[in-house]
Formats: sequence, C-alpha cells, structure tokens
Amino acid sequence: MKTLLEVKQISKSYSADVKALTDISFTVGEGECLGLVGESGSGKSTLAKLILGLERPDRGEIILNGVHFHTLKGRSLRDARKHVQVVFQDPTASLNPRLPIWKAVIEPLENYPDVTPAFLSEVRNSKREMAAVLLDRVGLGQELLDRYPHQLSGGQRQRVAIARGLSLQPKLLICDEPTSSLDVSIQAQILNLLKELRNEFNMSYLLISHDMASVRFMSDRIAVLKNGNLVDLFTSEELFSSERQVYTRQMVEAAVL
Repeated sequence: MKTLLEVKQISKSYSADVKALTDISFTVGEGECLGLVGESGSGKSTLAKLILGLERPDRGEIILNGVHFHTLKGRSLRDARKHVQVVFQDPTASLNPRLPIWKAVIEPLENYPDVTPAFLSEVRNSKREMAAVLLDRVGLGQELLDRYPHQLSGGQRQRVAIARGLSLQPKLLICDEPTSSLDVSIQAQILNLLKELRNEFNMSYLLISHDMASVRFMSDRIAVLKNGNLVDLFTSEELFSSERQVYTRQMVEAAVL
C-alpha cells in the first residue's frame, strides 16, 4: 500500500508545562482508515490541527502526498489544503447559520474554483446542481437545498458536513469525533455512510474518536494516544491480542464491542 500521509516524530508544546504531543510517528496509506483513539486531553485534536496546517509542530515532519506539509506557508499551504478536508464533531458549529444548505455544501468549491472532481464534471456549470449531487451522495434529497442548518436534524446536518468535506474529493478526510454529538441510532448510519464513501472514492481517513467500538468498525489500523504519547499501534484484527498495552486493554474493556 502506497503511503499518503507520514507523520514523523511530531512534538508540540503550548508551554513548558503543557506538552500536547511527544515524538508521534505513524503513516496512513492510500485508501486506508487509521483510527486514532484516546481520552480527552490525549492530544488527538492537536494532531488534527497540525495535519491540517492550522498549527505548526515544534519538531518533526508531516508529509502529505509527497509534500512536506509542515513547511508550507501562504498560497502554497492554501493550495495543498485542498487535498485534506475535515468533518468536525459538531455540525451546528461547523456550518454557517446564514447560508442555505446548497451554498454551505459548495463553499470549498468556491474557494478552489480550479478544482472539479470527476463525479461533479457533468454539472460543473451549475453550483446548485453540484450541491444537489453532493447531497444525493450522502443520502439527502433536493428538498433540503434551500433550508438552513437550524431547520435540519443533527444527523442531517452531519451529512451536510460530510458532503462539504467530499466536495473537493480530497485524498485525506479527517473525521474528528464525527458521531459523538448524535443519537446512538444515527451514529451507526453516519459510520456506514462514511464507510461507503471511503470505498467509493478510495479516500484515506484519519478517524479521531474516544469510542473504541466505532474505531474498530471503521478502521484498518488503530493508534492509541495517551497524554500526548503514542502508546500502541496495531491492525484492527489485533485488538484483542495479548500483546496490547495495558491502556489499550482498559479502553477495550470499557467499550461495548
């Protein structure tokens, strides 16, 4: 499997007393889903910000699609960001309440007018039709195009957020606790949708979660963070192996698997 993302000995501190990450290294292959699990404060969200280029590491390298992402600035960073998109935990906070759904969905495409994914090429001349295709890809109907985020359910809003993340057909989609704000019945639907889209578009996922059951369902491999350190890394089939670290086994015992 060809490597898409390589994180090499990344460290990040916010002060002398607050070390968010210490010497973190892992890879994500093309078309692979890597699950990243850990309790609150383990460094998961900090790592996502570093990969997105929203923050810079103190040390180490982040190489995405052969490009040294951590060194980019200005226009170069902006151009490279089209290859990595993110779906956040709270769709209400991530969607502009003043934009109708169709405009919210195509916002990334307006920011990158030179990008038109193949699955949108037939409707590239109509922003509204592109939005309709994107909504259809995530199981939503055209009747939602002119509605606003507050008029949608939580599950519908998260599907809109996923459609927006899909709009540029990125090579890497970071899913940061994508189901934790949803009802249990809706969580399974969203995870199944993400799995279907990954297979359809051969995207790579970095799935960040504290929920071991969700990560096991979605991921090819699982990385475990604790207090900013990578304490375990293994394939999903090895989850119950006796070689797992004590912290990993504790998380497994606490989860409903």
